[in-house]
Amino acid sequence: MNAPRAAPASPTALDHLPSLDGLRGLAIALVLLHNLDVLDLAPQHGRAAALLKETFYLGWIGVQLFFVLSGFLITRGLLETRGRPGWLRDFLVKRVLRIFPLYWLALLLFTVLLPALGMRLPHESAFGTAWLWLYLSNWVTPFDPQGGPLPHFWSLAVEEQFYLVWPLLLWRLGLREIWLLSLALVAASPLLRLLMLGLGLPAEALYEFTISRMDALAAGAALAAWDRGRALGGATRWRAAHLLRLGVLLLGLTALFSEGFHRLGDTAQIGGYTLLTLSCVAFVGWAMLCDRARARSALMGWPSRVLRSGVLASLGRYSYAIYVFHKPVHDLIGLPLLRRWSGDDATADPAIALAYLAVTALACWAIGWLSWRVFERPVLSLRSRWLAPLEPASEPARQPAPARPVLRPVDHATSAVPRGRVDAAARRRFRAPARRRWPAWLTAPLPPARTARSR
Repeated sequence: MNAPRAAPASPTALDHLPSLDGLRGLAIALVLLHNLDVLDLAPQHGRAAALLKETFYLGWIGVQLFFVLSGFLITRGLLETRGRPGWLRDFLVKRVLRIFPLYWLALLLFTVLLPALGMRLPHESAFGTAWLWLYLSNWVTPFDPQGGPLPHFWSLAVEEQFYLVWPLLLWRLGLREIWLLSLALVAASPLLRLLMLGLGLPAEALYEFTISRMDALAAGAALAAWDRGRALGGATRWRAAHLLRLGVLLLGLTALFSEGFHRLGDTAQIGGYTLLTLSCVAFVGWAMLCDRARARSALMGWPSRVLRSGVLASLGRYSYAIYVFHKPVHDLIGLPLLRRWSGDDATADPAIALAYLAVTALACWAIGWLSWRVFERPVLSLRSRWLAPLEPASEPARQPAPARPVLRPVDHATSAVPRGRVDAAARRRFRAPARRRWPAWLTAPLPPARTARSR
């Protein structure tokens, strides 16, 4: 099979989707809720405190949302650039400069410099730190009795392994093959988790192994391939409200199936993870469509306005540094101060727990803000030195305009008014039943590559 040629961006595609920044901000907020929880329920506490404790616990689903977002955004970017000169090198350069420098700086700080000064993170690893440097910690942390000094780095290892393998799989696959491969991975993940349970692996292994969490990344990739195919086939809109309702419905089914969003457990990990993944996919699709609707000056409801709020956008912008540093800040600064204040690492007072969460989260945001301006953004500015140079744009040859077909008058009282940016004839061709085995957009060849690229 020949390598696919680069496809031009669809007319409805947006280079930046602000609502996805809001979803990323929501994901990091959920992670902070889970990992900064210091509330210790007492028997005299009522339902309000129990509900607050349950809200803290639910924050673990933020990682699942991160995985779906990564699968969608990475696949979306690869589909728009593959086939161009240096597309794989450009992808690797962007990922390396975005992920590696801050990650390795944090490892140097927390595993080398601070220990040399007598400040050590709790729970030293029984397997050493080499796995952290190689982005393989998710394969050993489940077997570490104490979880290691940086247990939250497991999710970064999963994403980095995905970044290295996924472009190679997409290189020679068409949209149909990408879509089918993604769906196959989504379907295979719960079966793999079932097999792992049968082999007696610990529950944390099902939670952290790449092969058992691949359904979230693959589901985001399937959404990107499906949206790309619809755009190339002429469809310009989905029903955003339908996706929002579907996401809420699937979230409710996840709660029922996993008995209240349990993170570990047989039923929760076999089918609950997949239901949660599908819910996150619906929310990502809804957020994407909200941005496209706003680009057409359409009015959106309050959920969309909340998603594009400045608070969530700011959290999303600095989410990477917040995620990297929040657990060490909690262990090295937050808990010692709380221990000095209350005499313990936990508190039975919900007000103190909320105050601790707010102050620590604000400190993590400040670190993320500083990291972005002082370190991350200057490092990202180095991309232009290694990215493939722009090719000079060539003026396309002018072709005579095709003759417009003679259309019969349409009775608008009985005919549907076409919506979007395609005319009625194109919409009818897209909706017409195909005689092939697969839908037309799945088997259509990719358009020729453009002569110039944009950054």
